[in-house]
Amino acid sequence: MWVMVAAVAGILAGIVFGERTSALIPVGSAYAMMLQVAIYPYLLCSLLEGLGRLTPALSRKLFGATWPAYLFVWVLTFGVIWLLGHAIPLPPAPTSLVPVAPQEKSDLLSVLIPANIFDALSRNYVPAVVLFALAYGVGIQSVERKQTFLEILAAIRVASVKIWGWTVKFAPIGVFALFAGTAGTVQAGQISGLLVYIGLFVVGSAIIGFIILPAVLAIVAPVSYREILAELQPGLVLTLATTLPVVSVPYVERLAQRISERTGCPQTEETASVIKTTLSLGYVLAQLGNYFVYLFIFYAAYTSTTFLSLAQQLLLPLLTLLSCFGTPSSTIDSIIFISKWLHLPDSVLNIYIETWTLTRYPQILLSVMGFGFVTCVIPLIYFGKTSFRRVMSFCAVGVISILLIGVTIAVGIGFRANLFPQRAETVLTYTLAPGLTRNLDVTVYSAASKSPVATQTASSLAAIRASDSLRVGYNPNVIPFCYLNNHGELVGLDVSYVYQLARDLNVKLELIPYEWQDLSQDLQTGRFDLAIAGIYVTTERLGSLEVSDAYFESPIALIVRSEQATRFVNGASVIAMPHLKLAAFGGPALISLVHQLFPRAAVEFVPNYNNLSELGEKIDAAVWTLEQASAWATAHPGFTAVQPSDLGAPIPFAFLLPPGAQDFREYLNQWLKLKTTAGFRQTQIDYWIDGKPRTAPKPRWNLCDALTGSRAE
Repeated sequence: MWVMVAAVAGILAGIVFGERTSALIPVGSAYAMMLQVAIYPYLLCSLLEGLGRLTPALSRKLFGATWPAYLFVWVLTFGVIWLLGHAIPLPPAPTSLVPVAPQEKSDLLSVLIPANIFDALSRNYVPAVVLFALAYGVGIQSVERKQTFLEILAAIRVASVKIWGWTVKFAPIGVFALFAGTAGTVQAGQISGLLVYIGLFVVGSAIIGFIILPAVLAIVAPVSYREILAELQPGLVLTLATTLPVVSVPYVERLAQRISERTGCPQTEETASVIKTTLSLGYVLAQLGNYFVYLFIFYAAYTSTTFLSLAQQLLLPLLTLLSCFGTPSSTIDSIIFISKWLHLPDSVLNIYIETWTLTRYPQILLSVMGFGFVTCVIPLIYFGKTSFRRVMSFCAVGVISILLIGVTIAVGIGFRANLFPQRAETVLTYTLAPGLTRNLDVTVYSAASKSPVATQTASSLAAIRASDSLRVGYNPNVIPFCYLNNHGELVGLDVSYVYQLARDLNVKLELIPYEWQDLSQDLQTGRFDLAIAGIYVTTERLGSLEVSDAYFESPIALIVRSEQATRFVNGASVIAMPHLKLAAFGGPALISLVHQLFPRAAVEFVPNYNNLSELGEKIDAAVWTLEQASAWATAHPGFTAVQPSDLGAPIPFAFLLPPGAQDFREYLNQWLKLKTTAGFRQTQIDYWIDGKPRTAPKPRWNLCDALTGSRAE
């Protein structure tokens, strides 16, 4: 009751005070951190004690009875979640794909193999911790004098539950802080997606926990569906009241004992030991509600636009299973671990904790039904007392479950367009910062207009100031450095640089178009003082023109169709591809580089990549640098920028000046250093390259500002 009151109060506080409630987020985070304190001690001690109490012979026999039950509940749970996940849109294809470093591959092994248990604990590698506990639990079985050690493990396990119970007493405060922070800061576009995830969670857990599992148990054992729920009802109520699944353990044990008696299992010490051991292990391994982390990752991948590769999709159920063993709180560490593995943003953990205040209730109910099911079924398998004679009933349960899941998915897909609005902003919507354009006299000549002719044969700093104008040559086809946005405005990282340069020189700015094949001649004849547009530094340009210091660098990449992207990750394989057809855009710098890197490929040279999507089967890929290709791919769905491995060092970018303009070059180099120190360079890279918002979003609507009229702009 207090948790629900706190949740409602938190929502009201967020509505009334808006983003002011963000000050409460540290309180909610502290509550979440306290929940993690007892997770690993409980997990380790439960597994070690449960397995260590068995004899090797009993362990082998019990394993033969255990694996079918666990395989059934795990496949059932992940299968249902996988089906429900279809109601959540898939994340878009990646706009860029880079080769995985060998270090990252080895890190995955350390996640799974506990070579150093202390390192695994410090890094939240839950699967490695679980495998460590399983291995040592089996090893302890053959130790003769182990009773004292097992009693210590039992004491730590009980203490962990007690510590966790103390933390839960602060749940109203933590829930209030979490809900207030969320309600005050979450944007309207995120709410519908969160509600869909919560709805799928509730429906999925209800289907598994209160339809399939009790119905299957009623089929294989001489007990009715109603009797099962009636027997477990007190435990389920207590679990809801305390949010502690452990309080239902006595009721689960009593149900398992009654079922074993009805089926004719021998009422001996062996039966009691099997039930207790099965319950102890099931409490750690069969908390099925924990595995809905799998569903949350589907939602988190969509909201963070994180594309999951085929290998990641195949490994995700296994790593979710291994990382979610333990109590409901172990899912927090699971989210941390999986988020790091999939490179999801840090905000994913906060979103999970915020929704967890609601999803926790179906999670713990399903967990009770999960370890209750295996505790009742495994002794029957152990003593050979299972029966599947009511095949029709089993089929009926399957049909009903499939229909319910199908209806849920259909409803989710039907409302997908409204519940999960697509992002409309791309690099083509970006604009120059108002502070750069304000009160600056700028003339942008288009290719169709009459560009000015050269007025001097050499460009110098003194000449620029004397003419009161900085003439800059540009090519409008080099996204994201110099290009036309959706409004026809010339924008980009390089354009921002020259706007700032003109402001610092206190002169007018003239932007004059050029073609790549004419660039050197235009500079040599003094048509402009400076050339921009993602220009590569080459030996030829260093020998014939003045070249500024590099302000950026990027590796070679290929623009390919998204469904073919993985074929182009390995550089050696790409070079060896027979009948490879490439497109190349730009001047002699890129053309010569393409011939050097891909000597066997047929190359088609195009004036720009504006119509690349129309080339169809004429080409397999287009060559550019990674940042240019990634920016182009964000504006053209269905394409991905791929960085093939082992294609040499990154290419530096620089500004070109006419020959003889040494003084302007020196000034420009010093100016570039100062802009880097002042943070201007990083600001431009954050916006044009990394796509980060230039300014924070406007404050969320809240009642307090609406009544007082003091809402900040």
